[in-house]
Amino acid sequence: MGAAERAGATEILYVLGSTPKWAASRFSSVDLYGPGTASLPKKSSYYLKYAKAVAKRYKGRITSYQIWNEANTRSFYNGGKYDGWIKLAKLTKDASKAIRKIDKRADIVAASSTVIPTPKFQTESFFFRYLREIKRQKAKVDAISVHLYPVNPKQGPDSRVASIAAVRKVMRKVGLNKPLWDTEVNYGDRRNPAAQVVPKPKKAAGYVSRTYLDSARYDIARTFWYGWDINVLGITMSNPDGSPTRAGQAFLTTREWMTAGSWKGCKDSRGVTTCRVGATKIVYASKSTSLKRPAGVTTVTTLTGASKAADTTIKVGTSPIRLS
Repeated sequence: MGAAERAGATEILYVLGSTPKWAASRFSSVDLYGPGTASLPKKSSYYLKYAKAVAKRYKGRITSYQIWNEANTRSFYNGGKYDGWIKLAKLTKDASKAIRKIDKRADIVAASSTVIPTPKFQTESFFFRYLREIKRQKAKVDAISVHLYPVNPKQGPDSRVASIAAVRKVMRKVGLNKPLWDTEVNYGDRRNPAAQVVPKPKKAAGYVSRTYLDSARYDIARTFWYGWDINVLGITMSNPDGSPTRAGQAFLTTREWMTAGSWKGCKDSRGVTTCRVGATKIVYASKSTSLKRPAGVTTVTTLTGASKAADTTIKVGTSPIRLS
């Protein structure tokens, strides 16, 4: 917490969950963090006591609590094949009440799920059943959490957009009108030395920028990159000395662009997407193309932060650029 605060973090999400062995109710060979960690505690009071202790210690510092991590994945949550979502919804309801009694200002975030946007996701997925049960039990949550990693590590932001659409359909179907948070996102994977997928620096920078532009475009209220310096998935934001990688610089540049004025949304035309922020435009394309310089545009800025005078014809690619 101290390190996060010293780095200037003001929005701090804490993920509750992972059961210690002594409290575990069942064991599985796929429990990711050790025997019993994916199970619900033998007594829900164990979980609630811990949640309340954390809330008391960090009241006013932790700004949001997520109830569990990737509950649709057996390596993280093994609550039962036929009623696991019911038990987790009940725990969500009880934890929400317990934390709110201590810190009324903290947001309570539903357990996260990964997303595979198939037709079954709309009616048979753990995510659908869990959200439906939250609605039925009237559990009070402030946000719904998903992890919008692409299904295939070789895919990019377009895959994420498809997953956002699938998630929205489920939320509408169960009648949960809550803010949507993407609490983990990245592209590629470094974990298998024999089959690593690591986007090249320019592509990685474009993916990062697109991710945050898409979050604004499709109303994702919070987006948490996983992770800045862990070197597990494909894109890392910072070097060992703490300086930004090209992807990290793209995040900083995109943040500067997006906070320079009021967000006015994005439109697609002939394979080119134009997002308007104040008096400027952020532009990218599905493939390399050229466009006539728009009236009033004098400067082109890339994700590196470098600017140059705009020519009468401007080259546009998959990495966003700013026109001002």
